[in-house]
Amino acid sequence: MPVKLEHIQSPTDADWNDLEKIHQETATDGLTFGRAALEQHLQNGGWIMAGRFNDRIIGVILASESREGVLLQQAAVRTITQRRGVMHQLLHFIQSWAATEGKRLCAGACPDALIPALQHRGFSAKGTFWMYNPEK
Repeated sequence: MPVKLEHIQSPTDADWNDLEKIHQETATDGLTFGRAALEQHLQNGGWIMAGRFNDRIIGVILASESREGVLLQQAAVRTITQRRGVMHQLLHFIQSWAATEGKRLCAGACPDALIPALQHRGFSAKGTFWMYNPEK
């Protein structure tokens, strides 16, 4: 399932519909923000890193600039596309973007089951964050 990375700061109506579906399916452990909180995230300078397939958003990670780098949080994938490599591709493209832009990535809270995947992708623990530095 080929996924395309897109940085979204102004979601379209179709994007909002896709984001709502992802939120409904993953609200407890993925995309916990509903529309109002997402709008606030965007107004505060954050953006949505979206994985698209056939023009639909099927995976998201919220991003914002911080002192440590680009903070990644609330990763989620549509239920019908889980276990098809969507998040793997999304992280791959985000890491490529970070390397091109010279940005460090940091992820906050991460479920224990996902720590090996972050380590495999070059993230390392630093305090309470998982950091990816493309210069290494």
